[in-house]
Amino acid sequence: MRHFILPDGTRLAYADQGEGTAILCLPGLTRTMADFTYAKPYLGGRIIRMDYRGRGGSSWTGAASYTVLQEAQDALALMDHLGLHHFAVLGTSRGGLIGMLLAHLARDRLLGLCLNDIGPVIERAGLERIAAYVGRNPSAKT
Repeated sequence: MRHFILPDGTRLAYADQGEGTAILCLPGLTRTMADFTYAKPYLGGRIIRMDYRGRGGSSWTGAASYTVLQEAQDALALMDHLGLHHFAVLGTSRGGLIGMLLAHLARDRLLGLCLNDIGPVIERAGLERIAAYVGRNPSAKT
C-alpha cells in the first residue's frame, strides 16, 4: 500500500500493480481496495485500487467530505499523481456511481466504465439495510 497527499492535505491510500492499460478499481460505500484483490489475476493490465477518505488506509476527514463528488475528484487527483491521462474504471456499488460521475467530469480520460452491483433503481429495503449499519459500531453477539 502506498500513500499520497491530496491538495487539501488528506492522505490517500492506494495500490498500483502491473503494466499496460490502467484500470481504476473503485469499491462500494463501506468497502476498501482489498475487495479487488481476488480480481487482480483476471483483469490484466495495470490495476490501481484506492481507499476513499475515511476508509481503509486513508485519512479520516469528516462525514461532510465523504461525497461522491469529492471521491471522484480524489480519484482524478490519484490518476494525475500517477501521470495517467487515460484509464478504465471498474466500479462496484458506490464505486459505480463515482465511475458514472467520472464519465461526466472527465469523459476524454475514460477508456471504458464497467459497473458492478449498481442499477437504475435502488430499492428502499436495500437503503434501509445499509442505513442500519453505516456509521454505527457493531454490537457484540455475546
